[in-house]
Amino acid sequence: MPNTPSIVVLHPSPSDEDAVVALLKPQGAPRLGLVPTRPRTDSSLEGLKQRVEAADAEATDELQLALLWERLRSGNCHVVYTAFSESRCYVVLAPSRVTRFLPVRSKRLAILESVLCSTGQKTVAIDLALAPSTVALNARLGLESLGVRTRASRVHPLLMLAAKAAHDHDTSLTGRLSSISTERGPLSIVSIQSPDRLLRGRLPPAELSVIANLLQGATYREIACLRGTSTRTIANQITAVFRRLRVSGRNELVHQLFERKRRAS
Repeated sequence: MPNTPSIVVLHPSPSDEDAVVALLKPQGAPRLGLVPTRPRTDSSLEGLKQRVEAADAEATDELQLALLWERLRSGNCHVVYTAFSESRCYVVLAPSRVTRFLPVRSKRLAILESVLCSTGQKTVAIDLALAPSTVALNARLGLESLGVRTRASRVHPLLMLAAKAAHDHDTSLTGRLSSISTERGPLSIVSIQSPDRLLRGRLPPAELSVIANLLQGATYREIACLRGTSTRTIANQITAVFRRLRVSGRNELVHQLFERKRRAS
């Protein structure tokens, strides 16, 4: 396995922020705001990640990803934390107790699901006869309703698969289900195999490392910084991989990998 730094993303929100802060904030420290989507060395955050990984390793239950998406879009829960390890990727959820996390309905839901299930926002804009800016805005607002504060092009792979499973009424895609307790209540953990593991043996180490970081939500610039190279080099490597795997982008790659896995099992 290439030495790929994990990209850890934290998405605090009004209802669960105190629960996460209770785990992360040192005594007397100021209240936490939004944590940037960049690698962190914070020991408290690493401690939370270790708790998530430990709980997942002991998990025996499974959850249909289609059901996970239904719970998210109905406003029953929302995302508070996402992370990756060498073999798994995780989404941590908290119950929604405030009106900010409303159900995602009608046109906005259709746009969000189309973006997450399709190859990109430009394609969705053409298919729905909408301006690209309208698609981007609705996708962003839809994600924020789920507790996710990132661009649709960088959404966690598990959430992309959950949206597609719900859209296709697919009950075969499942994730491991576990939980951890906090001072403010329980947090649920859903995990799947890291997508890059499905590419081992198909890509050379350097390209695999680049794609692993891309699947974790890193930008081209962030990957270039991690690897000590130029953004152009990273872009060329990613383009070459996409061409070889016959996909048009990150979203399509994720869906293709898990579709092949399902057919093989």
